[in-house]
Amino acid sequence: MSAPRISVLLPIYKVEDYIEDCLDSLLSQSCTDFEIIAVDDGSPDRSGQIAGRVLAQQDRIPWKLVRNIDNKGLAETRKIAASEARGDYVLCVDSDDHVHRDLIRTVLREADQHDADVVIFAAERISPDGTASARIDSGDGIITGVEAVQKILELKLPAFCWNKLVRRSIFVAAEHPCGLIFEDVCVSVQTLANSKVVRLIPDKLYSYMVRESGISRRFNPQVVDLFAIMDRVEKSTASLPITDYKRLFFRLKYSWAFRAIAFQTAIAAPTYHLASPILQSVSEKLHVKHLLGMFADRHLKLFIVMTMLKIHPWIFYCVVRRFNRR
Repeated sequence: MSAPRISVLLPIYKVEDYIEDCLDSLLSQSCTDFEIIAVDDGSPDRSGQIAGRVLAQQDRIPWKLVRNIDNKGLAETRKIAASEARGDYVLCVDSDDHVHRDLIRTVLREADQHDADVVIFAAERISPDGTASARIDSGDGIITGVEAVQKILELKLPAFCWNKLVRRSIFVAAEHPCGLIFEDVCVSVQTLANSKVVRLIPDKLYSYMVRESGISRRFNPQVVDLFAIMDRVEKSTASLPITDYKRLFFRLKYSWAFRAIAFQTAIAAPTYHLASPILQSVSEKLHVKHLLGMFADRHLKLFIVMTMLKIHPWIFYCVVRRFNRR
């Protein structure tokens, strides 16, 4: 049997309420030229058993289920899945999300037509109540990998792994920062930096399901991993021929990453006692020159609120909590 063109990488961990719906959306694809590489990452619930049962009940799509004895985290689990893959391309899917029935057909067609190393598609964000809350756009066109990295630095292109079809050889060569969250930013930047042709398509092919227990909605001290992720991103992008690189990377690091760490902590932490060490770490890394850079970049509101953080984290915490309740 010839190898399928696409390998879907499906890490599984604590998704027993969602994994069956995710697999149903994959197994009902209009194109069958793909395989599913599912990895049970030591999940303490029935997620792996449910996945095995659903996959075994069909013979339309080839599949493999790998089980990690210990929990290894998302980045390492994706690497394990990629090592088992046979496809020319890999497609990352989160096991509590859904995909459009024409996802495989569409991205494979675009990859073949343009000999693309990466195909990036649009998605929708689904709120816990089931309503579509936002569209995640990708644009439309053919650009180079360096141009795609520049769009990420400009905050014009999302750095998720799950909205990108990537040539497998490029994906496995990228650094997958094990043990860190927000690893998608690092992986996306490196895969794009090593790609020649990137096809952007406007088709909305993925539904990102926002869960009440999701990382962006609960307090997680690991949010400080973004500091390390930014260091890795800088290391892999500093030598790229990107116009106005220093200003763009400043915007990604301070206007996005530092802001994300501080705001997410202030909003999600139930008490200032829990938030204080993280907010203090941001304050210590945030210098006056960075605040002036935000002002010069015309981010006046961000300049004001981050200045409050620099003055004292408690002021920042109180202000953010008050306005977030409105």
